[in-house]
This record gives sequence, structure tokens and C-alpha cells, in this order.
Amino acid sequence: MMTESDLKRVDSRVKAKELFTIELDHANNTLTFVVNGKVMNIVKTFKAEPLFERMLKIAKFKFLKMRDEKRKEFIES
Repeated sequence: MMTESDLKRVDSRVKAKELFTIELDHANNTLTFVVNGKVMNIVKTFKAEPLFERMLKIAKFKFLKMRDEKRKEFIES
């Protein structure tokens, strides 16, 4: 169920979609977390690239895990 704060967070120009992005800036060694076009966090670190790769691996793993769990639900039904 969406709350009032969720509705404020969602950009009304994007119809029923939300987008998050993690940007890696090699020149400045920063990671920027952007949700629906709004910058939420910026992290400056000397390990920006390995941290970016780690975040990408986590997101991919979680996405594939959720996808596989949904497949199991359909197969078992």
C-alpha cells in the first residue's frame, strides 16, 4: 500500500514507474545515488570503482533472486 510520503516521492511525469541510478564518476571518485531524477546521496571515496561494482553485484543478485522466487510460485501453483 502506498502512503502519502510515497506519493510525494513519485514523479508524476513518470507514469507508474520509478527509477534509481548509481553513477560512478571516475574523475572525482564519487558515487551518486539518484532516485527519480533527484540526487539522494553522494559518496566520495578512494575506492569508488570497487564499491560501484559491489553495489551492482548486490542489485543484480537481489533482482535475480526475486525473479527466481516468482518463477517457483508459478511452477508450484
